[in-house]
Amino acid sequence: MTSSTVTVTTDAAHRRTGLSGVLARHWRTGVAAAGTVVSLSLLAPLPDEAQASVSAWSVLLAAVIYLTWGTARGELASRRLLSLQTAAVLGFGAVAVAAVAAGPDAARYVLAAGWLAHAAWDVAHHRMGRVVPRWYAEACLVSDLMISAALLAVGL
Repeated sequence: MTSSTVTVTTDAAHRRTGLSGVLARHWRTGVAAAGTVVSLSLLAPLPDEAQASVSAWSVLLAAVIYLTWGTARGELASRRLLSLQTAAVLGFGAVAVAAVAAGPDAARYVLAAGWLAHAAWDVAHHRMGRVVPRWYAEACLVSDLMISAALLAVGL
């Protein structure tokens, strides 16, 4: 497939209207939502402590992915952006440590707050159009919101 074929396909997807247009433009977000449902269903039978641990280290990993991807893309050459990404990793690391140290009842709220904070981080990156591709920030936003909602509605 040549790059002109990809361009034509992408342009055709952007011209579609209605539900088919939305699905064509945001299919990656649908994949992220489906992957989140599968991940949550795989975690459900685990003990509460294991669920908290996996969720805690995953919220840290989500921040590390942004730092790594931004570095690989050359987007963190400015000291300001690199400092912000590094501070985010440290902040989400603190959330992870706090959640693992807390009991399961408190951990669910710490983690829900952490995932909501990461969702806000996704919105900032989506609007900025830097560090990670916009489609990734959008897909991550949906996943983060689903995880946070599950933590608040169902718990660990």
